[in-house]
Amino acid sequence: MEYRGINTKGFSDSSIKHMNKENQDQINDDSNTAYQKGKKINRKNMGSTSGSQNKLTPEQLAAEEKRAELVENPAIRTLMKEFYRTFRAQEKESLRDAEELAISSLKSPDFPLSVHWRIYLELADLCKRSNDFKKARELYSKVCELQPYACQGWLERSKLEEECGNLSECSLILSEGLKYCPMNENLRTKAIKHEERMAYECRDGDLSKARSLLLPLEKMDLDKVWRIVLEGALMEARGGNIDKARSVLNVLMREVSWYGPLYLEAFRLERDYGNPAAALKIVDTGLKEIPRYGPLWFGAFRVCEGLDTDEGSLHLPRTFNYIERAINSISRELVWKVQMEAAQALERSAHIAVNNDPSLSISDLLSDSRTRFAKTIISCPENLCWKVWLAAGRMELSAGRFNEARRLFLKSHAVVPTKGRPSVILECVRLEEFVGNIDLAKALLCKTRAESKVDWKVWLQSVLMEVRCGNRRLAIMLAQKGLLEHSGTGRLWATLVQLRHDDGEEHQMKALKKALRAVPKSGEVWCEAARIHLNPFSQCFDLDITTKHLDFATKFTPQYGDSFLETMRLEMVKTLVDRFSAPYTNKVLSSLKVYPEEDILAKADELLDEVAHTVFVNRPTSTDIKNVLGTLDTTKLELRCSNADPNYGKLWFRSRSRPSDTARTVLSQAKEVICNDLQDYSFIYIYASIRQDVLKFCGHLNHNITIKSLPDVLNRTIWRDTILKRVSKADFVTGFVDANREVDLQSLTLFERRKILFGSDLLLTWKPLN
Repeated sequence: MEYRGINTKGFSDSSIKHMNKENQDQINDDSNTAYQKGKKINRKNMGSTSGSQNKLTPEQLAAEEKRAELVENPAIRTLMKEFYRTFRAQEKESLRDAEELAISSLKSPDFPLSVHWRIYLELADLCKRSNDFKKARELYSKVCELQPYACQGWLERSKLEEECGNLSECSLILSEGLKYCPMNENLRTKAIKHEERMAYECRDGDLSKARSLLLPLEKMDLDKVWRIVLEGALMEARGGNIDKARSVLNVLMREVSWYGPLYLEAFRLERDYGNPAAALKIVDTGLKEIPRYGPLWFGAFRVCEGLDTDEGSLHLPRTFNYIERAINSISRELVWKVQMEAAQALERSAHIAVNNDPSLSISDLLSDSRTRFAKTIISCPENLCWKVWLAAGRMELSAGRFNEARRLFLKSHAVVPTKGRPSVILECVRLEEFVGNIDLAKALLCKTRAESKVDWKVWLQSVLMEVRCGNRRLAIMLAQKGLLEHSGTGRLWATLVQLRHDDGEEHQMKALKKALRAVPKSGEVWCEAARIHLNPFSQCFDLDITTKHLDFATKFTPQYGDSFLETMRLEMVKTLVDRFSAPYTNKVLSSLKVYPEEDILAKADELLDEVAHTVFVNRPTSTDIKNVLGTLDTTKLELRCSNADPNYGKLWFRSRSRPSDTARTVLSQAKEVICNDLQDYSFIYIYASIRQDVLKFCGHLNHNITIKSLPDVLNRTIWRDTILKRVSKADFVTGFVDANREVDLQSLTLFERRKILFGSDLLLTWKPLN
């Protein structure tokens, strides 16, 4: 994709005012471009001059007439406004009544033929919502036939096919629409995004077709097409073509210097690829042009905090240089957020200092943070003060000042709006669990659950608390009750599936099937499905099925970070299996092939007993594991994860040590944890892979058999006490062995306890920039 041909001259303030024109204005421009070769022509004069009309062919005249229908007179606009008002009111009562209104309007002489396409568009949407896709397709086709120069019909028609999984048909519709609306921003941007998706799903990452959609922009003025060019740059960034993306973004920042999100995208590009100095340079450039643009300031805070911490400058000089500048420059309504960022940065710095030198007093080190929280309250809007009180309470909690934390949480509860009350209650519940008042915490949850229309997070917190207390049966019961009220909540379903682990694979698979019927597009549930098939102690262990499930998980819910960490585990296990299991597998399968079918089952068990012993005795050393995994190329996974920018998940929060950590950093830290686990337990995965290959071989011979799992095999060997007392099936429920083991909260440090209880929600934790 080349951008050098784009004309960037003549970019003025007057042209900026017209960049977001409505669809019909853009169509008028398209008409001039297509039929007058770029010459500026007054349409009224063209319409009144017979000489100009004579120059147009009949097809061109018909096209001009169609475009003219998009320009509605005041009477038509009033008529359609009244129709939409009545139609929306009928929709709330009954879709059938709304449909009858639309049909009667089509028959009414009051509605000219030129507006029928708008009514058909509403009818098509009704059919789509009623799952009558066949009729919806017919109506959307009718819309495009009646008014092909309106982008809405093409966009909605393509969206229907995309949602139905007909990606090729969607591509054809968008291509056809661009013939009539070649310079429509929404349509071309949608086409670029769709072709990008097609490239990764159907063309092995070949972006040539998506890039071809950008070629017509080369001879256009940048002030008319810069948003589409920006989408092209972001496409290149998502594809890992950093130099090309950086080049285009630099041009756009120079020519569209007033648009803040441009700088933000360029900042993210440098930050995510580990170039903090370049990221800060972009921030400074952007702030010179738009000093009140908040997201750039907050991005700078996080990058600077990471740099200060890496250098050991725990008084955070870089960070507070930007913070003080921001207070004097940023919009007044954002000053409280700046102060809160300052308070939380000081709090994190104090914890690092105490971790480095335990003799320091955490309470004394937090005095500056308390001052900043006080300033935050002074500048904070009244309806948001509750969040500040909560954040301050968490700070006091980590310092061991429990009564002060309670007082601050109660202040938050006193001023919180009704909508945010469950969040405050949950904070109070966590506080009581934090200090060991389990009965009081449970009582608060019980009282909250008794209220009508309780938030699903209350049910989830109830379930997790019972899990931490070792009451698995009660946790399952609460999860089931919660799902009666919130049947569409993927996180509740995923938790229930995981809780069924100890009941056996049959019960777990039943729960999984129910979950997928209820929430088929929940990435959390698909991730749990993958974890079942990735557990080496499971009868269902299958790396191929795991791959498919994790592919669904990362597509449906890309913000769920655990799916990417499990994908990392999968890639590492595949690498080890490919390297170490092949000799054993080939030997077993070769031996089985020479036996008659009736003896295969007994011989398979016998051979796998021998293999289990051999694999354990000759298990790879830590050095072998490190050397093999050192050759693993995770570039594509890192790119996918960076593009998704996940922001939650139990393992994700566990792997993220600082708010400034990028997705690549979190993934790298998780990779190290998984690598350490595999150094201890790689032989378990290797045996599971061999066993699975034997199962597939026997299944190919139509043998419906069950081959003993690793625990069953080890129970008959001298390794029973050596291994089974040290590790079990429950240790592989998720990708981190330590995270699967029960921990007594009261035995942990205050900071560790706080991270477990308060570090797994999105209320006050760092989120990606908007």
